[in-house]
Amino acid sequence: MPQNNKKVTIFGYFGFKNLGDELILLSLVQNLKNRADITVLSKRPRETAGELGVRAVNRWNPFSAARQILASKTVLGGGGGLFQNKTSTLSLFYYLSLIVLAKIFSKRVVLLSQGIGPIHGRTARAVSRRILELADVITVRDRGSYEALKALGVKKEARVTGDAVFALDFSPSGIKKSGGPAAAGIALRSFREHRRFTGELREVLEQFRQGRKLSYIFYPFQVPEDNISGEDNRIISRPEEFIREFAALDLVVGARYHSLVLARALQKPFIGINVDTKIKYLCESSGMPCLELNENTFKNNLKSSIIKLLNEKTPVILEAYGQKVKESFSLVFDG
Repeated sequence: MPQNNKKVTIFGYFGFKNLGDELILLSLVQNLKNRADITVLSKRPRETAGELGVRAVNRWNPFSAARQILASKTVLGGGGGLFQNKTSTLSLFYYLSLIVLAKIFSKRVVLLSQGIGPIHGRTARAVSRRILELADVITVRDRGSYEALKALGVKKEARVTGDAVFALDFSPSGIKKSGGPAAAGIALRSFREHRRFTGELREVLEQFRQGRKLSYIFYPFQVPEDNISGEDNRIISRPEEFIREFAALDLVVGARYHSLVLARALQKPFIGINVDTKIKYLCESSGMPCLELNENTFKNNLKSSIIKLLNEKTPVILEAYGQKVKESFSLVFDG
């Protein structure tokens, strides 16, 4: 099969109906489609191809994946938390195997906006270190991921840019709100004692709703896993529609990392729920509150944080994340 010098094969956690990862893919396609012939490895290739106007193949079909990699100039690891085994060691080795296959075929490997770690276990760490060293380019989405790479022993220098979602085109998403109470979007996931803390969260939100100071709605980022609130779920499958709805919010409360990334990108105040170090890091770097899962303090801290953000109109600390990430996409074609 002849190689196309503009052909890019993108891999990631795509086609699993996880809105965070679909937002990442949308950003990659938006920023690369005019410069590259894109193929995506997806769990649902027909849906991915139809929604984004790109070629897609089944990520679980080794022959299809190998054929696309062989025909490509560049193999692109497209952001998200791919290189970790907190959720699955098999998943970690799957992504590492794609890097190995690409290098066997002498392809350029670019890992963009990666969230690295945690990677547990001596064997997993040793294998990850050796294979990640094979990449031609590595950029990471935060300082924590940069430090995780160094702790792993990866000597190749990585650039700290930002999450790929920051590079989305948000220009069509502006929505004018028509009076009424402030609107909050809530994005939860299963976490330690989530039933207890979800109950406390709803109790506080109801106090604000009954005082006509706040309306709220739950946004599951992955269905059915995130349907833990019991009601009031607004299920959206298309990332563009999700962006439009988030653009109309006044506040986001999230245990889903990309709900907070999207809030920051849209310059909305947000409150993180500390179920993962990446959430704590994002909140700290943004000057936004991050709630610890402490039964003695959670409810009061949530209430005071909402009051502070709504009443004081606390500004989101912005950096040139979007432009920085956009510029990093040129690394796909360099070399």
